[in-house]
Amino acid sequence: MDLDEIFESYSSKMTELCLYQRAMKDIAKKELEKLAEYDKALEKNPELKEHSLSLHNMAFRMASNGEHFFYGHKKLSVKDKRLSVFLHKNKQYQWLLSEAYEEFEDCIERLYAYAGFTNNDFWPLKDYGSITLSEIKSKNFRWFEEQAINKKDAPASIINKFRVSFPNIKKVEEKNKLGVNLKLAITLVEFLRHVIVHRGGTVLDKSKFRDRVLKKSGLHNNGKVAEEYTQFIDRFFGTGDYDKTIILLEVPTNPEIPLDTHINVLDMLIGYLMAYVHLIYESLKSSHNKALKSDS
Repeated sequence: MDLDEIFESYSSKMTELCLYQRAMKDIAKKELEKLAEYDKALEKNPELKEHSLSLHNMAFRMASNGEHFFYGHKKLSVKDKRLSVFLHKNKQYQWLLSEAYEEFEDCIERLYAYAGFTNNDFWPLKDYGSITLSEIKSKNFRWFEEQAINKKDAPASIINKFRVSFPNIKKVEEKNKLGVNLKLAITLVEFLRHVIVHRGGTVLDKSKFRDRVLKKSGLHNNGKVAEEYTQFIDRFFGTGDYDKTIILLEVPTNPEIPLDTHINVLDMLIGYLMAYVHLIYESLKSSHNKALKSDS
């Protein structure tokens, strides 16, 4: 697999995720429109309001006798249903972000495999494991990919290796045309993915979550954190009852005008992942991985 194929494969997968998001957005929009029409119908026929609640029962069959055990009962109003649409849409967006980060990790490992495969001197000797130097030349790309996947502390250790070998990456992380600290953005997505997968998208303590992200990003500075960094993290959480919940829904730019203008939060985060992979891709491409020696 060559460098262009790696980037094109990654781009294709991320394109699919973006298309899934657009499909989900359209479905949610149609559901909200139906609920709005139903709400108007109830306003015109107030006598129907008492019958407007939908009833939902949840049950499972008991293992001992096969009979149904009802464990949940819910009545939903139009307002409740509208909230459910938004929450379901947000849950779908969360899982798309999780998948996007996993694809990012896979691509980083593949790029590292490419770097070692095309220039054996790029990798530190410990990454080759128990193998003789004469055997390395006979190994195919898949072998290098397996080694990259199993590298200790990957993908962070891989990213650090690229950062050392290509100093420009570190410079662009801190100062770029995106107006964001890219290292912070990538680290944040990593931690968001962990919370989505293991805690249903809700943190236990947002302050501790923020500290962990900043420490791994190298921006904690003994607690003296720039306000712009804390604000950047907090913007991906809700308010009120959803203060600890990761919220990735579109943010209207001007609710006062009847136009669907918004900030696509999920697309923005996926864009940061794309930009970082592209930065490594361009670094490898411009150098052709020549004259690069291992630093350890």
